[in-house]
Amino acid sequence: MSETIHIVLATDRRCVLGCAVSMQSTMDSTDPAFPLHFHLFFNPDVATRDREQLVRTVRDARRPGEISTGQFNPQPVRHLTRSKLITHTAYALCCLETLVPDEVDRCIVVDCDLVVRRDLQELWSLDLQGHTVGAVLNGSPEDSRQHQERLGLSEARYFNSGVLLVDLARWRERRVGARALEVADRIGARLILHDQDALNHVLQGDWVGIPPHWNRWVILPGLRADEAAVFHYMGAPKPWHADYDRPFPELFFQHLDRTPFRGWRPWNPGGVGAGLTRLRRRIPSLPGIIRVVRLKLSPGAVEQAP
Repeated sequence: MSETIHIVLATDRRCVLGCAVSMQSTMDSTDPAFPLHFHLFFNPDVATRDREQLVRTVRDARRPGEISTGQFNPQPVRHLTRSKLITHTAYALCCLETLVPDEVDRCIVVDCDLVVRRDLQELWSLDLQGHTVGAVLNGSPEDSRQHQERLGLSEARYFNSGVLLVDLARWRERRVGARALEVADRIGARLILHDQDALNHVLQGDWVGIPPHWNRWVILPGLRADEAAVFHYMGAPKPWHADYDRPFPELFFQHLDRTPFRGWRPWNPGGVGAGLTRLRRRIPSLPGIIRVVRLKLSPGAVEQAP
């Protein structure tokens, strides 16, 4: 039997359906000859029934696979920047060294808002060339230059953290997660993309680009289904929102209907659900207001990461 592929996810109550699809599409797309082990971490707000359904998603699958679960404690990161769309659960990625068992020395980290379309063994077998992380460039070179200026990065390269191939042994040795949390604390309100900003700060020069089809955003103009190994439903709305109006919703629900959540669809009689969802999204959140105030009180350039 081939080497087990370890996959790490963390979810809160708002991304339970996306989590189920991330796992189910991975199992649907990966050769059964390669066992999968999901390491799934719950925010405390995830209901017991949803936890059970997510575990069943893996255990009821007709292929070799295991799932280990744990709870991500957001209390130590409560003081860090969050937004209306991104909760403190995002910082779970910065806690890999404490969440994943020491004997696991490589993993793939995936967000809970994507559909895997290609065998993950291809990604798993990529050479990291001595770097800690493999990732896809976030947007265009111009986007990277803007992130470089905003964060004070030493190079105009900025990755998206939605799909990461991680050398966990090197990650632990270099204390990547702990250092990223230190950066997040220091930068404070200037973090726009939270854990992703902090990790790009710490991993400057220590990540290698992987083929972009491993993290294709559905919002890319003219994107075809055959161009992506992973469809990433980044931003808002998500497919499980009543006002979703972006490409490829059918792919999401095809996989969702293969899980214990089969048949679920957003409540939207006469478009009422979509209207209410859009209205709620426009209402400023307390974390967003606090962030703006903090930015006005603490202007200035971001320091280089240690």
